[in-house]
Amino acid sequence: MFKQALLPLLICVSSVTQAGLVGLDNTELVGITGQGGADLNWTLSLNHQYASDLSLASISKTNGTVNGGDFANVTEAYYKIRPGTDCALLELCRLAISPNNHTENGQKKWLVFKQIQGTLQIDKFSLEGTTLINKDGNPQTAMMLKFYDDKPLKIRNLGFASLAVESGDTGYLNNTKYGTYGASQAVPSFDNGQEQGFMGLNVHGNLHMSGDLKIFSYNCSGAAGARC
Repeated sequence: MFKQALLPLLICVSSVTQAGLVGLDNTELVGITGQGGADLNWTLSLNHQYASDLSLASISKTNGTVNGGDFANVTEAYYKIRPGTDCALLELCRLAISPNNHTENGQKKWLVFKQIQGTLQIDKFSLEGTTLINKDGNPQTAMMLKFYDDKPLKIRNLGFASLAVESGDTGYLNNTKYGTYGASQAVPSFDNGQEQGFMGLNVHGNLHMSGDLKIFSYNCSGAAGARC
């Protein structure tokens, strides 16, 4: 009985409800003001434990602080590459480029960045709307990105293990490793067993940013022919 009485009541209420929406021209839109925005966070992780284990809620486990409270004390880091786990085959965790399909002595040449990895994370930045005075002296809306000094961009083990020039149609898959120099001379332990290449790069630290980035159309003057 209750359901039978409720349905006609809802139909009657909806029939007398009006949204009250009206159209606005350009002049009226300029006069509209308000506040709003969103606080966002962002993480990019590639070939790291954090990238492959979706149960992890943070890029590291911390316990207290160090250096007088300046830094979090990291007890377990998830921004590392685990051979055989996060990269099932190291030769697949690469970026290979063949500029202009260059060949030499019939062999295709590749510039190969081996064992690419990295985690980038920013805990907070804001997306808001704002008003500025444009080149014509008129108020104009803009999108504003706001960054905070106490919420730095965390850069963790970003880079590659080695850079090499490889040859062959599938040279980007070459996985030769250092074992000996020449016939018998052993390589130092730092290079022993590593993929061959002539340089590597690893960036680890925080990038502090504080300020606003406003994005708007330079030609948006509000005139009839303006591009907004």
